Amino acid sequence: MNFQSRVGPVQWLKPYTDEVLVELGKKGVRSLLAVPVSFVSEHIETLEEIDMEYKELALESGIKNWARVPALGLTPSFITDLADAVIEALPSAKAMYSQISSTSEDVDHDPLKYFIKLFFGSFLAFILFLSSKMIMAFRNNVI
Repeated sequence: MNFQSRVGPVQWLKPYTDEVLVELGKKGVRSLLAVPVSFVSEHIETLEEIDMEYKELALESGIKNWARVPALGLTPSFITDLADAVIEALPSAKAMYSQISSTSEDVDHDPLKYFIKLFFGSFLAFILFLSSKMIMAFRNNVI
């Protein structure tokens, strides 16, 4: 078992996937099947990070056969179960929403505060967009 999704300077759960792949290659593992147990749909972490980045690292580390178990995706049974779970949770979600939104203090009508939040939110999004992974994706024509 290993963990990916490291974002920012904080320490993430270990062991890291990239380090485990290199270690397995050194130990002579030649075939590996990735099973992303926490993902219920295909998205950037499965399609780009696991299928492309980790596959490349695995091959460079000596692992010759690389594959990934697909996420649950859009099978009818998964969609039905997900819809049932949402419908089942609706009564408690409605109660939580009414408790949270009933106070007028949560609503911010100050235009200056709104502008500051908008500016810093946009600035943060811009910084994240210029992260090394995004720049590498542009260089590799992934995006």
